[in-house]
Amino acid sequence: MWVLLPISGLAQQIEHPHLTQVKELSFDELLSLSLQRIPQYREIKAREAQANAQQSVGEGWIAGRPSLQVDYLDDSIQSNLGQTELNYGVELPLWRFGQRQNQQDLGQRYGESSVAWAQNLELNVAGQLREALANYYEAITLQALEQQATRDAAELLRIVESLYEAGEAAQMEVMQARSLLLTQQRNELDADAMRVNAERNYAVLTGLTEIPELAHREALAAADEISKSHPRLVSLQAEVALQQANVKAEEAAAKGNPSVFVGSRRQKDGPNSGYHDAFAVSVSIPFGGKKFVSAATSNARRSQVDAEVALLRAQRELSSQLHEVEHQLFTLSTQLPILQEQAQLSQQQWDMARAAFELGEVDMARVVIAMQLARSSAREYESTLLKQQRLITEFNQTVGVLP
Repeated sequence: MWVLLPISGLAQQIEHPHLTQVKELSFDELLSLSLQRIPQYREIKAREAQANAQQSVGEGWIAGRPSLQVDYLDDSIQSNLGQTELNYGVELPLWRFGQRQNQQDLGQRYGESSVAWAQNLELNVAGQLREALANYYEAITLQALEQQATRDAAELLRIVESLYEAGEAAQMEVMQARSLLLTQQRNELDADAMRVNAERNYAVLTGLTEIPELAHREALAAADEISKSHPRLVSLQAEVALQQANVKAEEAAAKGNPSVFVGSRRQKDGPNSGYHDAFAVSVSIPFGGKKFVSAATSNARRSQVDAEVALLRAQRELSSQLHEVEHQLFTLSTQLPILQEQAQLSQQQWDMARAAFELGEVDMARVVIAMQLARSSAREYESTLLKQQRLITEFNQTVGVLP
């Protein structure tokens, strides 16, 4: 009599307890937790602060920081005629015509880009969560199939051993059944390892040791093309608009800002003369230098083109992904009825072959073939069902729809 080893995830359960299935967790709750744990989440506040800072600049009445200016002249070291002069005041940088409005537009573009980026990040995290849940439920489904296959192999070994003890089966058949069971036990261990890996990825993403009891399922979104309101496209379009506004801001900065100096002047012409005080005003206006302005804005213009290219590339990628997913969904919808019938027939053949083997009507080889075919057909059918649901979530993810 052979001794069966209990293998149902023993090693993995010691090192990694399986997730606890609960009913209360919703996808929205998991998405919120996952979003807060992802490293890019810290960028949201930084981008908001950046937008507020740029908007604050555009609300100011001057184009930069004022500067205090003091000029003192004394001829004591040179001619020593007793002449002194003191100029002091404040220099204020001024906006060019339309520059303040351009800066306000730039601040608004930063704000829009920040919001769009956060929405796109939420969609990306939702995609990661969808995949993590799909991997988990696929793993536990395949593990259940392997566990059933192990039970079938153990039952077959029991039948062969009983026939062997009754003198109706050869020892070679017992060894074959035992080898089949050992192989199936290895398959079950692989399935358990697959589940452990899926659970770890889910725990890293959400920070939880609980997972929804029911598999995550979605209805197919009613869309046949990529909308312009897709979060990824909106984010990239906002980046294009931001870079366009940044080109104008860089161009104005390269041209330089006019400035006005307002202050006072105190002058003394000699030792015996008194001081003469006067109000001082001066204006500085930069002009010319077109080639320097072009060179200074070249990087900003390059960034604008890069943003436009990224937008066009994303549109093509999303469109290509959508058509590919649609094709796969159509193919699976035609295959599922066939696979379901095959799985049912294979299970019936396995049941009949097992009963006939106990009666001595078929040999061991046919029983093994029937059992393997039944398990293979069941695994293929269940895997196709899981793939169909995965493709539905992938379709929704591609068109930018959250659950």
